[in-house]
Amino acid sequence: MTLKSLFYNSVTVSLPKNIMQFFLGFVLYWIIFGPFDYFTLGLALSGFLIAYSAVYFFNDVVDYHEDMKDADKKEWKLIASGVISRKTGLVTGTVFMVVGLAISAMVNVWFLNIMVALLFLNFLHSSPYIKLKKKILPTTVNMSVIEFLKYSSGWFAFTADLSRFPFWIMVTFAVVYTSIYLIYKFRFKGSMIKDNKWLFGAVAAISAASYILSVVLYDLVLPLMLLLAMSILLIVFSMSMGKRFKFMNWLWIEFIILPAVIVAFLLMSIPFVEQVNTNITHTIDEYKETVYKELPEDVAKGIKNLTESPYESLDEMHEAINQSINLTEITTLVS
Repeated sequence: MTLKSLFYNSVTVSLPKNIMQFFLGFVLYWIIFGPFDYFTLGLALSGFLIAYSAVYFFNDVVDYHEDMKDADKKEWKLIASGVISRKTGLVTGTVFMVVGLAISAMVNVWFLNIMVALLFLNFLHSSPYIKLKKKILPTTVNMSVIEFLKYSSGWFAFTADLSRFPFWIMVTFAVVYTSIYLIYKFRFKGSMIKDNKWLFGAVAAISAASYILSVVLYDLVLPLMLLLAMSILLIVFSMSMGKRFKFMNWLWIEFIILPAVIVAFLLMSIPFVEQVNTNITHTIDEYKETVYKELPEDVAKGIKNLTESPYESLDEMHEAINQSINLTEITTLVS
């Protein structure tokens, strides 16, 4: 193993991105709840990174022949570059999975469940038998769920609370990330986007709707507005460069965009920024109340309920599901 392959491979290249995705949920938890346990943070981050790293080993094993034909991927894929064999990759990935899940189990049961779900969904994504990632629509849905869980993992490492869970913020980041992934994975150009305009139109609509709901429903207006402004500037800059989306552009997400997301929310810890955000939020709340008065009562109530979960926590939801299953079984036996 060369020095370059030690630092530049499919696992290490993805580490900054995975760290930032985990920290989004954690930072939002910290902003809302305050104090946290450092040991739990270290345990959860370690379990997440180790377990999820198994995905890259398994993916490299499955995509070996395809990666060998891609000059870019051959540079940083562990197996395609010849750094390790397919057998070593499979064994190493299994070890990472087992160790990562064992550490995750020490955090809490919901965090463990999220990690198991992430590994399973990635198996569906990479499986040579299902070939999910070869199909655009299934990939879009599956990847959106994967990214939603990744962004949420830092939250559920500390709490099972659903009443204050920033659901629409997680949806926004998950869908936006998925759209970027689609462009990278399927090497979309302008003409190909036009051929799949229904898909990108739906993704754009969901992204816009979830972002607007995030601004309207949560008291995090300032960081969300800063992120939108930054995204627009990056899009304008990328278009002015006139280059195709390549691997190095993908690194922008890891080292510029995602860190900026975390910084934007961390700014809320500064009293002045918090006060500005509060003032903006109050202004929006006044407009919201004015709009609600003009809307039919049922419509206004429905919008307000978008931020309210029918369950206070994952534990309560789990209990409700169990009761529903038991009731169904009893009804079936009686009938």
